[in-house]
Amino acid sequence: MSDNRKLSNEEVSALIEGLNSGEIDTASGTRPPVEYKPYVFGAEDAGLLGDLHTLRLINERFGRNLRNVLLPMLRFMPRISTLPPETKRFEDHMRGMGQFESLSIARADALKGTILITVPPRLISILVNTFFGGRGDPGVTRQTEFTPTEERILEIIVDGTLKTLEEAWREVYPVQFEYMNSETNPAFTSFVEGSESVIVSSFVVQLPFAEPTTIDVLYPRQSLKQIATILRSKIQRVGDARDMNWERHLEEALMQVPLSFVPRIAEPSISLKTLMNVQEGMIVDIPAFETVRVFVEGEELFEGMMGDRDGKLALRVVG
Repeated sequence: MSDNRKLSNEEVSALIEGLNSGEIDTASGTRPPVEYKPYVFGAEDAGLLGDLHTLRLINERFGRNLRNVLLPMLRFMPRISTLPPETKRFEDHMRGMGQFESLSIARADALKGTILITVPPRLISILVNTFFGGRGDPGVTRQTEFTPTEERILEIIVDGTLKTLEEAWREVYPVQFEYMNSETNPAFTSFVEGSESVIVSSFVVQLPFAEPTTIDVLYPRQSLKQIATILRSKIQRVGDARDMNWERHLEEALMQVPLSFVPRIAEPSISLKTLMNVQEGMIVDIPAFETVRVFVEGEELFEGMMGDRDGKLALRVVG
């Protein structure tokens, strides 16, 4: 039980005297100094996007399908590893690149911005070498420009990459990527300001006869910020992508299902006495309905009238 006793007048006087004389240290109950970090409003905080769980799923789906883009040139299925997305300053990312790179910019209207796809020139040389029957890594020395053949291979790779990226995004947030232009000198790339943050998605292409190479897809952080809630979500909605061939075959199969079509012409009733006296050759009067009810699999769906057509009994549907 706590002690709620109040101080006496003598004790209060002694406390005041001790404070005035300095015998009681008045700073003994203060908190230690705390270091504060200044906050700059408008600064790019990478934590606002969370762990980008959904973007990881998009990248994994893209990495699996990217193998099909490289397959026609490599003539075998490569192994592609997907690295977790990273947030970097654009100038820091570009500082780690060489003087000669394939840099392709595509517009993404749904994200209200553009994306940057970087393909190392050594990968392009490997694809050209294997496409024409080579053994793989040609050991290319320093390059300054792509040959016409390499330009064509690069065009195929970029086009396939954009289509594959659209498929990967479709289930989460439909985006269409439209190719704009390419550059080979990182210093001349007009993407975002060097101080702006970008989300870097890296895909490592592992080949049995050469050192691994990396394809990067860069998103401006500001473009993904508007859909941050979707990218942080761990529950994905089901997209509306449909297999039209499967639907057509299913419809054709359903149209061949046989159904019973039964017109009920009459419902006669007779007494038990008459029923017991029924014999062969006996005639029983059956009054027919003016309107015939039609049942399909036991369910009444139509009404009709009996008649004949081309000498055969027929039914005309009237409702």
